[in-house]
Amino acid sequence: MDEQTFLNKLDRIRDIPTLPSVAVTVNRMLQDTDTSTRELSMTIEKDQAIVSKLLRLVNSAFYGFQAKINTISHAVTVLGFNTVRNAVVSVSIIEAFSGREVIEAFDMKNFWKHSIAVAVTGRNLAEDTRLASPDEAFVAGILHDVGKVVLAQYFKDLFGQVWESIQDNGQSFYEAEKKLLPADHAQIGGRLAKKWRLPPGLIEAVTYHHAVRKSAVNLDLLMLVHVADCIVNHCKIGSDGEPDLSGIHPEAAAKMAPQLEGVSDWFPEVATEIDAACEFFLEKGR
Repeated sequence: MDEQTFLNKLDRIRDIPTLPSVAVTVNRMLQDTDTSTRELSMTIEKDQAIVSKLLRLVNSAFYGFQAKINTISHAVTVLGFNTVRNAVVSVSIIEAFSGREVIEAFDMKNFWKHSIAVAVTGRNLAEDTRLASPDEAFVAGILHDVGKVVLAQYFKDLFGQVWESIQDNGQSFYEAEKKLLPADHAQIGGRLAKKWRLPPGLIEAVTYHHAVRKSAVNLDLLMLVHVADCIVNHCKIGSDGEPDLSGIHPEAAAKMAPQLEGVSDWFPEVATEIDAACEFFLEKGR
Protein backbone atom coordinates (compact mmCIF):
# COMPACT_ATOMS: atom_id res chain seq x y z
CA MET A 1 0.00 0.00 0.00
CA ASP A 2 1.47 3.36 -1.02
CA GLU A 3 1.10 6.62 0.93
CA GLN A 4 -1.80 8.03 -1.08
CA THR A 5 -3.78 4.79 -0.94
CA PHE A 6 -3.24 4.65 2.81
CA LEU A 7 -4.35 8.26 3.33
CA ASN A 8 -7.39 7.72 1.10
CA LYS A 9 -8.31 4.72 3.24
CA LEU A 10 -7.93 6.94 6.31
CA ASP A 11 -10.32 9.49 4.81
CA ARG A 12 -12.98 6.79 4.35
CA ILE A 13 -13.07 5.79 8.03
CA ARG A 14 -16.39 7.15 9.23
CA ASP A 15 -16.08 6.92 13.00
CA ILE A 16 -12.81 8.79 13.47
CA PRO A 17 -13.61 11.39 16.17
CA THR A 18 -14.70 14.82 15.05
CA LEU A 19 -14.50 18.02 17.02
CA PRO A 20 -17.75 19.07 18.72
CA SER A 21 -19.75 21.48 16.58
CA VAL A 22 -19.07 24.30 19.05
CA ALA A 23 -15.30 23.86 18.62
CA VAL A 24 -15.65 23.94 14.83
CA THR A 25 -17.89 27.01 15.00
CA VAL A 26 -15.60 28.84 17.45
CA ASN A 27 -12.61 28.12 15.22
CA ARG A 28 -14.48 29.53 12.20
CA MET A 29 -15.70 32.59 14.12
CA LEU A 30 -12.19 33.53 15.17
CA GLN A 31 -11.14 33.74 11.55
CA ASP A 32 -13.59 36.66 11.32
CA THR A 33 -12.14 39.84 12.85
CA ASP A 34 -15.67 41.22 13.39
CA THR A 35 -16.67 38.50 15.89
CA SER A 36 -17.64 40.06 19.22
CA THR A 37 -17.11 38.81 22.78
CA ARG A 38 -20.89 38.44 23.12
CA GLU A 39 -21.22 36.38 19.93
CA LEU A 40 -18.34 34.10 20.89
CA SER A 41 -19.65 33.62 24.44
CA MET A 42 -23.17 32.81 23.23
CA THR A 43 -21.81 30.21 20.82
CA ILE A 44 -19.77 28.44 23.52
CA GLU A 45 -22.70 28.56 25.95
CA LYS A 46 -24.75 26.38 23.58
CA ASP A 47 -22.65 23.40 24.69
CA GLN A 48 -22.92 23.14 28.48
CA ALA A 49 -20.40 20.28 28.63
CA ILE A 50 -17.79 22.54 27.04
CA VAL A 51 -18.82 25.42 29.33
CA SER A 52 -18.25 23.28 32.41
CA LYS A 53 -14.83 22.05 31.26
CA LEU A 54 -13.73 25.50 30.12
CA LEU A 55 -14.65 27.20 33.40
CA ARG A 56 -12.94 24.46 35.38
CA LEU A 57 -9.85 24.87 33.20
CA VAL A 58 -9.58 28.65 33.56
CA ASN A 59 -10.09 28.34 37.33
CA SER A 60 -7.56 25.53 37.71
CA ALA A 61 -3.96 25.82 38.91
CA PHE A 62 -2.97 25.58 35.26
CA TYR A 63 -3.89 29.25 34.71
CA GLY A 64 -3.44 30.41 38.30
CA PHE A 65 -5.94 33.28 38.41
CA GLN A 66 -6.60 34.52 41.95
CA ALA A 67 -10.13 35.79 41.28
CA LYS A 68 -12.72 33.20 40.31
CA ILE A 69 -14.05 33.35 36.74
CA ASN A 70 -17.75 32.47 36.73
CA THR A 71 -18.92 33.12 33.17
CA ILE A 72 -17.75 32.42 29.64
CA SER A 73 -17.89 36.12 28.76
CA HIS A 74 -15.59 36.86 31.70
CA ALA A 75 -13.25 34.08 30.54
CA VAL A 76 -13.18 35.52 27.02
CA THR A 77 -12.47 39.01 28.37
CA VAL A 78 -9.68 37.85 30.68
CA LEU A 79 -8.05 35.28 28.42
CA GLY A 80 -8.72 36.67 24.95
CA PHE A 81 -10.30 35.09 21.89
CA ASN A 82 -7.38 32.88 20.79
CA THR A 83 -6.71 31.48 24.25
CA VAL A 84 -10.37 30.53 24.65
CA ARG A 85 -10.46 28.99 21.17
CA ASN A 86 -7.36 26.92 21.88
CA ALA A 87 -8.69 25.87 25.29
CA VAL A 88 -11.94 24.72 23.67
CA VAL A 89 -10.04 22.78 20.99
CA SER A 90 -7.66 21.23 23.55
CA VAL A 91 -10.35 19.92 25.90
CA SER A 92 -12.41 18.77 22.90
CA ILE A 93 -9.55 16.77 21.38
CA ILE A 94 -8.72 14.96 24.62
CA GLU A 95 -12.41 14.28 25.26
CA ALA A 96 -12.96 13.00 21.71
CA PHE A 97 -10.24 10.35 22.00
CA SER A 98 -10.72 9.36 25.65
CA GLY A 99 -12.07 5.90 26.41
CA ARG A 100 -11.65 4.61 22.87
CA GLU A 101 -10.53 1.03 22.30
CA VAL A 102 -6.94 0.78 21.09
CA ILE A 103 -4.33 -1.96 20.77
CA GLU A 104 -3.21 -3.32 24.13
CA ALA A 105 0.40 -2.16 23.69
CA PHE A 106 -0.74 1.46 23.46
CA ASP A 107 -0.94 3.22 26.84
CA MET A 108 -3.45 6.04 26.33
CA LYS A 109 -2.68 7.74 29.65
CA ASN A 110 1.06 7.89 28.92
CA PHE A 111 0.26 9.12 25.43
CA TRP A 112 -1.69 12.10 26.80
CA LYS A 113 0.95 12.77 29.46
CA HIS A 114 3.53 13.14 26.70
CA SER A 115 1.25 15.31 24.56
CA ILE A 116 0.47 17.59 27.52
CA ALA A 117 4.18 17.77 28.41
CA VAL A 118 5.02 18.91 24.86
CA ALA A 119 2.13 21.40 24.97
CA VAL A 120 3.28 22.96 28.25
CA THR A 121 6.94 22.98 27.21
CA GLY A 122 6.05 24.55 23.86
CA ARG A 123 3.97 27.21 25.58
CA ASN A 124 6.87 28.09 27.88
CA LEU A 125 9.30 28.26 24.97
CA ALA A 126 6.87 30.51 23.09
CA GLU A 127 6.53 32.82 26.09
CA ASP A 128 10.30 33.04 26.48
CA THR A 129 11.25 33.41 22.82
CA ARG A 130 8.13 35.23 21.54
CA LEU A 131 8.44 33.25 18.34
CA ALA A 132 4.72 32.40 18.28
CA SER A 133 1.56 32.58 20.35
CA PRO A 134 1.94 30.51 23.55
CA ASP A 135 -1.62 29.26 23.14
CA GLU A 136 -1.01 28.16 19.57
CA ALA A 137 2.09 26.31 20.77
CA PHE A 138 0.02 24.64 23.49
CA VAL A 139 -2.74 23.32 21.22
CA ALA A 140 -0.16 22.22 18.62
CA GLY A 141 1.56 20.23 21.36
CA ILE A 142 -1.72 18.59 22.36
CA LEU A 143 -2.29 17.63 18.73
CA HIS A 144 1.20 16.71 17.58
CA ASP A 145 1.05 12.91 18.12
CA VAL A 146 -2.68 12.33 17.63
CA GLY A 147 -1.90 10.22 14.56
CA LYS A 148 -0.57 7.53 16.91
CA VAL A 149 -4.03 7.09 18.43
CA VAL A 150 -5.51 6.69 14.94
CA LEU A 151 -2.91 4.03 14.13
CA ALA A 152 -3.51 2.19 17.41
CA GLN A 153 -7.27 2.18 16.93
CA TYR A 154 -7.87 1.78 13.21
CA PHE A 155 -4.67 0.15 11.90
CA LYS A 156 -3.88 -2.27 14.71
CA ASP A 157 -1.87 -4.70 12.55
CA LEU A 158 0.38 -1.91 11.30
CA PHE A 159 0.74 -0.47 14.80
CA GLY A 160 1.65 -3.96 16.05
CA GLN A 161 4.43 -4.21 13.46
CA VAL A 162 5.84 -0.85 14.57
CA TRP A 163 5.62 -1.80 18.23
CA GLU A 164 7.39 -5.12 17.62
CA SER A 165 10.18 -3.34 15.76
CA ILE A 166 10.59 -0.88 18.64
CA GLN A 167 10.96 -3.73 21.13
CA ASP A 168 13.28 -5.81 18.93
CA ASN A 169 15.52 -3.07 17.54
CA GLY A 170 15.44 -0.33 20.15
CA GLN A 171 14.21 2.23 17.61
CA SER A 172 12.06 5.24 18.29
CA PHE A 173 8.43 5.07 17.15
CA TYR A 174 9.16 7.49 14.31
CA GLU A 175 12.21 5.52 13.09
CA ALA A 176 10.25 2.26 13.07
CA GLU A 177 7.18 3.59 11.29
CA LYS A 178 9.25 5.35 8.61
CA LYS A 179 10.61 1.93 7.66
CA LEU A 180 7.38 -0.01 7.95
CA LEU A 181 4.41 2.24 7.15
CA PRO A 182 3.25 4.04 4.00
CA ALA A 183 2.55 7.18 6.11
CA ASP A 184 3.82 8.13 9.56
CA HIS A 185 1.82 9.33 12.57
CA ALA A 186 2.69 12.97 11.88
CA GLN A 187 1.20 12.78 8.38
CA ILE A 188 -1.89 11.01 9.75
CA GLY A 189 -2.32 13.64 12.48
CA GLY A 190 -1.92 16.44 9.97
CA ARG A 191 -4.55 14.86 7.75
CA LEU A 192 -6.92 14.74 10.71
CA ALA A 193 -6.20 18.36 11.68
CA LYS A 194 -6.95 19.39 8.10
CA LYS A 195 -10.22 17.44 8.19
CA TRP A 196 -11.11 19.37 11.36
CA ARG A 197 -10.41 22.62 9.44
CA LEU A 198 -7.84 23.85 11.92
CA PRO A 199 -5.57 26.76 10.90
CA PRO A 200 -2.79 25.93 8.38
CA GLY A 201 -0.06 26.71 10.92
CA LEU A 202 -1.41 24.10 13.32
CA ILE A 203 -1.82 21.53 10.55
CA GLU A 204 1.81 21.95 9.48
CA ALA A 205 3.09 21.91 13.07
CA VAL A 206 1.51 18.48 13.44
CA THR A 207 2.53 17.18 10.00
CA TYR A 208 6.19 18.22 10.12
CA HIS A 209 7.15 18.16 13.80
CA HIS A 210 9.70 15.40 13.14
CA ALA A 211 10.91 16.70 9.77
CA VAL A 212 10.89 20.49 9.85
CA ARG A 213 9.77 22.02 6.54
CA LYS A 214 11.29 25.45 6.05
CA SER A 215 8.47 26.51 3.70
CA ALA A 216 5.84 26.11 6.46
CA VAL A 217 3.37 29.00 6.74
CA ASN A 218 4.25 29.35 10.44
CA LEU A 219 7.79 28.00 10.64
CA ASP A 220 8.37 29.37 14.13
CA LEU A 221 5.34 27.51 15.54
CA LEU A 222 6.50 24.33 13.83
CA MET A 223 9.99 24.71 15.30
CA LEU A 224 8.60 25.33 18.79
CA VAL A 225 6.67 22.04 18.70
CA HIS A 226 9.66 20.22 17.22
CA VAL A 227 11.99 21.52 19.95
CA ALA A 228 9.46 20.94 22.76
CA ASP A 229 9.01 17.33 21.61
CA CYS A 230 12.77 16.76 21.58
CA ILE A 231 13.18 18.29 25.04
CA VAL A 232 10.38 16.18 26.56
CA ASN A 233 11.77 13.03 24.93
CA HIS A 234 15.32 13.59 26.20
CA CYS A 235 15.09 15.53 29.47
CA LYS A 236 14.66 13.28 32.47
CA ILE A 237 14.16 15.05 35.79
CA GLY A 238 16.81 14.09 38.30
CA SER A 239 19.18 12.51 35.77
CA ASP A 240 22.83 13.47 35.66
CA GLY A 241 24.47 15.13 32.67
CA GLU A 242 23.14 17.19 29.79
CA PRO A 243 20.38 15.75 27.57
CA ASP A 244 21.25 14.75 24.02
CA LEU A 245 19.43 17.30 21.88
CA SER A 246 21.56 16.76 18.78
CA GLY A 247 18.49 15.70 16.79
CA ILE A 248 17.02 19.21 16.84
CA HIS A 249 16.87 20.92 13.46
CA PRO A 250 19.89 23.28 13.13
CA GLU A 251 17.80 26.40 12.43
CA ALA A 252 15.54 25.67 15.40
CA ALA A 253 18.57 25.05 17.60
CA ALA A 254 20.06 28.39 16.55
CA LYS A 255 16.83 30.31 17.19
CA MET A 256 16.41 28.79 20.65
CA ALA A 257 20.08 28.50 21.60
CA PRO A 258 19.75 30.31 24.98
CA GLN A 259 16.80 28.15 26.00
CA LEU A 260 18.54 24.94 24.94
CA GLU A 261 21.80 25.83 26.67
CA GLY A 262 20.00 26.24 29.99
CA VAL A 263 17.37 23.53 29.58
CA SER A 264 18.55 21.49 32.57
CA ASP A 265 18.06 24.55 34.77
CA TRP A 266 14.54 25.58 33.71
CA PHE A 267 12.92 22.30 32.72
CA PRO A 268 12.38 21.03 36.31
CA GLU A 269 10.14 24.04 36.98
CA VAL A 270 8.23 23.40 33.76
CA ALA A 271 7.80 19.79 34.87
CA THR A 272 5.79 21.08 37.82
CA GLU A 273 3.50 22.91 35.40
CA ILE A 274 3.20 19.72 33.36
CA ASP A 275 2.05 17.83 36.45
CA ALA A 276 -0.61 20.48 37.14
CA ALA A 277 -1.84 20.32 33.54
CA CYS A 278 -1.98 16.51 33.60
CA GLU A 279 -3.90 16.62 36.86
CA PHE A 280 -6.59 18.72 35.20
CA PHE A 281 -6.78 17.21 31.73
CA LEU A 282 -6.49 13.58 32.81
CA GLU A 283 -8.60 13.76 35.94
CA LYS A 284 -11.24 11.03 35.95
CA GLY A 285 -14.78 12.25 35.71
CA ARG A 286 -13.78 15.78 34.76
